[in-house]
Amino acid sequence: VRPAPPSPPAADTGRPRTRPVPTGARALLVPPYKRRTGMMVVFHIFQTIGYYGFGTMVPLVLTAKGYPISESLLFTGVTYLGYPIGSALSLPVVERVERKYLVVGAGLLMAVFGLAFGFSNSMLTILVFGFLYTAVSNVFSNAYHIYQAEIFPTHLRSTASSGTYALSRLTTAAMPFVLVPVLNDAGVGALFAIVCAAMVVVAVDVGILGPLTTGRRLEVVNE
Repeated sequence: VRPAPPSPPAADTGRPRTRPVPTGARALLVPPYKRRTGMMVVFHIFQTIGYYGFGTMVPLVLTAKGYPISESLLFTGVTYLGYPIGSALSLPVVERVERKYLVVGAGLLMAVFGLAFGFSNSMLTILVFGFLYTAVSNVFSNAYHIYQAEIFPTHLRSTASSGTYALSRLTTAAMPFVLVPVLNDAGVGALFAIVCAAMVVVAVDVGILGPLTTGRRLEVVNE
């Protein structure tokens, strides 16, 4: 019995060979996604100080300013009206304004309004800047939740978003142990200087390392 002749080599179709798609957390630590992963790690560590730090510390800040508990809670409730209003305001802008710039701009406004709130002494300015802070912070929050899902491909999106977002929960847990002593020892100005600095770090981080996403196909964003 004669052996079968060897099979002819497969014809070269001229198409580029596809590389295996990296998956899992390890893929986030190598190019091309290492830079974006690092950006989101820094982002989530510091954005928590600005977003949750304000809401957590407002009653204590107002008490430190000399307002009784009953009035400080009333002022806090009024400033918190900015959260739903800010979410409503974000609806017409998140699809029309480049989300990278929206995150950066809202973060810088949070820094400005936070400092203004911290150094306000009258009831009117406290309510105005507190309301503006919470309203802008929810524009910021809505924009970045969309943005962080756009900058990673489908096979890495859930791992990247949930993994980096988990760091913000750790920061939230540690935050009272840092901010409350600052308020007690250094005062309201120092507290909001930290909040302002955190949001500036967030804005610089996204501004330098973040890609443009609005109006672009996800395949293009994640090339």
